[in-house]
Amino acid sequence: MNWHRVLQIDKIAKGRGYRFDVDGRYIFVTRLADKTHAISDLCPHKGASLSEGFIKNGYVTCPAHFWRFDVVDGAKQGDARTRVPTYPTRIVESWLEVELPPRAVERSLREILLAHARGKMDTTG
Repeated sequence: MNWHRVLQIDKIAKGRGYRFDVDGRYIFVTRLADKTHAISDLCPHKGASLSEGFIKNGYVTCPAHFWRFDVVDGAKQGDARTRVPTYPTRIVESWLEVELPPRAVERSLREILLAHARGKMDTTG
């Protein structure tokens, strides 16, 4: 896991969402009360940016089709099986940092096809 500095804490308005490209991944960051939260910025339905939605009562609403996600645990309102990834946050020297797992090594199409040809059914990674 790696910590990534994203924004000074005093520049984060309470109840507003922000989108950051962190290590090639879009992260949605918000501050509710005195706690910061980070989730994936991409809605799992169609990939819409959650940071373009609005936040109310601890949920961010997707602007594309109005699915609502809890900013604390990433669960979709009314369907806890559907989630967006969540990430730990911390404040270091007045900077908000987000902890992300290392990026998965992407395999080339050639590697995927060779694995499939060799009978290895797991061709995802």
